[in-house]
Amino acid sequence: MLIPDKTHRFTKKDIAKIAKTLGIDEPKKDGNAYRFVVRNHVANRTVTLEIYPELDIGGRTGNLAQVFTPVGLTQLHFCTNFIASEELGEVIFFAEDRRKITGFIVSKDAGLTCYANVDIGILSKDPFKLSGEILGCAIQLGLTEHKLQEIK
Repeated sequence: MLIPDKTHRFTKKDIAKIAKTLGIDEPKKDGNAYRFVVRNHVANRTVTLEIYPELDIGGRTGNLAQVFTPVGLTQLHFCTNFIASEELGEVIFFAEDRRKITGFIVSKDAGLTCYANVDIGILSKDPFKLSGEILGCAIQLGLTEHKLQEIK
């Protein structure tokens, strides 16, 4: 099976880092998936993150990160990489393809933010020149810029 060049290979060390960032002792391993249940008891909110380090996706082998919420499901196929920030209490999963980036952020307070089909050019723009509607996206996904440079 073909494995896309830009697909991250999640290791056990990566899984441990994600768990620590999200405040989870140890994710549940279920077959080929790691499951992280993130709860916010104060807000009465729960999200479930699943990471499949290797999965057949349409005839190609790659990873899959998905998040279940009470109102829906978000999937990211062929995740390029991730950034885990204990200081921010969040993990950013992202996939880059031809000057576009898609990502979602899972936070330890059981939050989920998604951005899709974002022009990579806005990540390096002066934030004071961006409209308010895209400022949050540029700032959050801007944290991925150094990882994208490492990959190239």
